[in-house]
Amino acid sequence: MDNFTEQIVVKKTETRDNLKRLAIFSGGMLLCIAVMYFAMLIPPLMPVLLFVGAGIIWVAWLLFQGTFVEYEYIVTNSELDVDKIIARKRRKRLITIKIDKAEEWGEYSDGKGASSAVTVQAHDCGFKNLWYIVTMHDKYGRTTVYFSPNMKVLEMMNKAVPYGLRKKELKEKKEDEAED
Repeated sequence: MDNFTEQIVVKKTETRDNLKRLAIFSGGMLLCIAVMYFAMLIPPLMPVLLFVGAGIIWVAWLLFQGTFVEYEYIVTNSELDVDKIIARKRRKRLITIKIDKAEEWGEYSDGKGASSAVTVQAHDCGFKNLWYIVTMHDKYGRTTVYFSPNMKVLEMMNKAVPYGLRKKELKEKKEDEAED
């Protein structure tokens, strides 16, 4: 029987996300205004330029929606799949790692897990519940994944990591939550 759990984490809006949105909006508006100005100057091209203006608005809307990101963690037996969901429409697989090949894992504090060839940032941008796992990937070599899991995902991963890396404090934390 397969062990399976999944979690969706919404990436919190950062200042750079707001700056991207502002740049997309203002750039799209400026381009539309320029196209409409040329449409008035050259009346025979007005239908084509109106179509171009509508295309600019459509592309700006797609780019604007692309700034809304969620991550999905799927733990199946001893594999962790990390997907990036953009605007709740498009999904992209970031990485699949073997949890049982983990070299180290735990709650993140400065400097842990930083010596990898590849780093995957798939967390909510809040550093309160930030975890990492370092493992050997067949394609990318030594890889570090930073993520923000809930207790269910942590428990599934704790069962799959090599015995020497298992976190006893997760068991204690779960028992403490059960008593409350």
